[in-house]
Amino acid sequence: MGHHPIYSGGHGDSPELIAHVAPLLEAYGVQAYVNGHDHDLQHIRRGRVDYICAGAGADAGPVTRIGGTRYCISRPGFAMFRLDQDRLRLDFRDLADRALYTATIERGGGRVAPQRATT
Repeated sequence: MGHHPIYSGGHGDSPELIAHVAPLLEAYGVQAYVNGHDHDLQHIRRGRVDYICAGAGADAGPVTRIGGTRYCISRPGFAMFRLDQDRLRLDFRDLADRALYTATIERGGGRVAPQRATT
């Protein structure tokens, strides 16, 4: 976890984190990197790592699709995670707790396609 995004369709990518942190995430088989900072909800897949932005708890800012984007939305909301031995389940929800997007991220860099996305 970190505050700033590595890849982002909100405030933009962080070149320093791309240069110094992203290679470590890949090298050590990190499943997902979770951040806030951008006021939106994003799920981006680059290489074997899923980058999840869940910074829309109080406000929503502009966001656009970038390379690797699986889902993005400019709407207040939050992320829920469920981790078991083989997979990580990601749920984006709006402030009324309605499901916006669900994805399952398989352990070891494999993944299952998103199950549901609404806007």
